[in-house]
Amino acid sequence: MISIVVINWNGKKFLRECLESLRIQTCQDVEIIAIDNASTDGSQEWLRQEPLDRLFLNAENLGYCGGANQGIAHARGEFILIINPDVILEADFLGRLSACAEQHSEVGIFSGKLLRFDRKTLDSTGQFLRKNLTPFERGYDEEDRGQYEQAGYVFSSCGAVALYRRAMLEQIRLDSGYFDADYFAFYEDLDIGWRAQLFGWKAYYLPEAVAYHFRGGGLSEQSRPLSWFERIPWIPRVSFTQKPYFIQRHIIKNRYLTMLKNASWRVLFAGLPQILRLECLILGYMLFVRPSLFRAFWEVIQLLPGTWRKRRHIQRRQAIPASEVLQYIREA
Repeated sequence: MISIVVINWNGKKFLRECLESLRIQTCQDVEIIAIDNASTDGSQEWLRQEPLDRLFLNAENLGYCGGANQGIAHARGEFILIINPDVILEADFLGRLSACAEQHSEVGIFSGKLLRFDRKTLDSTGQFLRKNLTPFERGYDEEDRGQYEQAGYVFSSCGAVALYRRAMLEQIRLDSGYFDADYFAFYEDLDIGWRAQLFGWKAYYLPEAVAYHFRGGGLSEQSRPLSWFERIPWIPRVSFTQKPYFIQRHIIKNRYLTMLKNASWRVLFAGLPQILRLECLILGYMLFVRPSLFRAFWEVIQLLPGTWRKRRHIQRRQAIPASEVLQYIREA
């Protein structure tokens, strides 16, 4: 059985198409669990009318991680699909991934080809690492010209939709959950993939399994004039600066937590120039544009004792050398 966990927060406008795509899957041995994180857009009322196997209407927003942990805890399947409501699956998506899973017992995370809603722009063909240890969605924003039709190992999967083997989830579970609840949201897909790799599991990309992602459903970017700091010619133009404050804060916090828990000294040294450059950019942005983001540093300090315990737990169970992580680093 495959347990499908839909994690919703103010995604009502996407829910109908998402759930319809789940119900027409050629793989029929599934259960659908919906988690609503205190939506205020009418999602909860709408979901009450839907024929779901399980429905959890949370009184507070538990974030992606809390919602995923809640769904996994109540799931009965050998495999668990975590999906955002702004994703639509092709009818054979689960069938193709489940057939792939039967052939690859070493794989704990499965990723399909993720396109935008225009059906021609790539969103992700598997997740890798940049040298600065930020996630790199392969193919992001490229036109789909068939350049990523080769199935194979990747570092992790985009969290918008990914299939997880329960045996892997149970093995790599932390005291804060399958997904680290300290994250709330953002970077959790990189973190769980990295942890799985260290425990000896693999992640796999199957291009024949196709899904469509709106990207940012339920979230909004804020269009505003660039500050003088952002107009400096050598400062890169990144979407991060247009994201709402709470997203920026979690991204900064979770980046540090991910490195502290998972990165070996060898991996850190391999990307040290790129890491330091990014640190300077983040610090400059915080100093000159949004000083309130220094709260993320304080949150990391508060979480440091627990994070260090998790690092020791992961290191004691590490089954691969650092060189295996380095092979997934991309220049981009």
